[in-house]
Amino acid sequence: MLDFDQKLDEKIDWACDFIKEALRESPSYVEIDSEEEEKEPLVLDKDLDQFSFKEIYESKPEVKIAAVDGGSATIVKGRSFFIGVHRAGYLIFQEGKRVEKKFSSLSLETVSLGNLKEKYFGAYSKLVGEEPTEAPGLDKILDRLRLFKEWRLVLKLLDELNPDDFLLVDGSLRASIVPPYNFLSYVTSKAKKKNIHLVGITKTSTLYWGKKSPLIPMVVKKSEELYGKGKWYCRLSDFDCSLKNPNWFGIIYVAKLKKASDYAFRVDVNREDEILPDTIFSVLSNLASDPSVLGYPYPLAAIHNHVRITSSEIEDLRYRLQQKALQKGISTLDWDLLFSDFHEVLNLDLKND
Repeated sequence: MLDFDQKLDEKIDWACDFIKEALRESPSYVEIDSEEEEKEPLVLDKDLDQFSFKEIYESKPEVKIAAVDGGSATIVKGRSFFIGVHRAGYLIFQEGKRVEKKFSSLSLETVSLGNLKEKYFGAYSKLVGEEPTEAPGLDKILDRLRLFKEWRLVLKLLDELNPDDFLLVDGSLRASIVPPYNFLSYVTSKAKKKNIHLVGITKTSTLYWGKKSPLIPMVVKKSEELYGKGKWYCRLSDFDCSLKNPNWFGIIYVAKLKKASDYAFRVDVNREDEILPDTIFSVLSNLASDPSVLGYPYPLAAIHNHVRITSSEIEDLRYRLQQKALQKGISTLDWDLLFSDFHEVLNLDLKND
């Protein structure tokens, strides 16, 4: 069961009041969300040969390794509004031991077409210091709010970490809607100034090879043809390439950090960092030694497991929300009217397989 503090309980209370209002309200307009997520425009046409792959020589870091991640989940969805939760946090490791942790409290959000802009503009302005030009669609805002929280923790860590420490983030170092260009420019410059090694590691990538093939599997296939088995990294962009594509604040690599692992990952290294890539990947390889997540840096795996929203937490929140709604006079019939999804009926047989 979840531990509920008073603030979260008050938000659940407010969410139930919102549901009551939604039940009484007549629709004034219908809006079809036509916004598409911004696609990554950089296509890398680079011929690989055996010299493209550099062997990784593992080394044990003595510096601190910080890792940042977040999690989010929808609790109930009423088509024109939803209620969801998000949180973020970081862990700091040194010489294989966890030396510090920080997690934000679970934030419960009730988001509708009516309050979406206010919520988004407030969170964006808190991070960047200026208002955005527009708000996202209803289906995207929860992840955006989570990302804002993650990048605020990145700023905090840049103030607290020491020179030569590593700061790992889940995702790329590409300026987009989150994080925006001016903000990411500030972050990468500050990391360079403090000599903190900012590295983004992406579990899945939308980059592609040529016109159709996904990037990472094709690089792995080439490595097996040209290089054989082993630990390696392959640089796919350079500083000049990044300058020609100003939204890209990282030098892009693909790396297989453990010989016995089946996985390779995209790795973005702050393009302003003067550290040798050999040093970066020797440290990452050492961090990727845990058998349960072999080949993936353990600090990122550990923080992911701490901040992700589990199915039991979702069920606990949904139950508590519904119980509070019943206490406030919202009938079971009205609850089902708002939140029942016929897709669940159609897919019921899948749960029984």
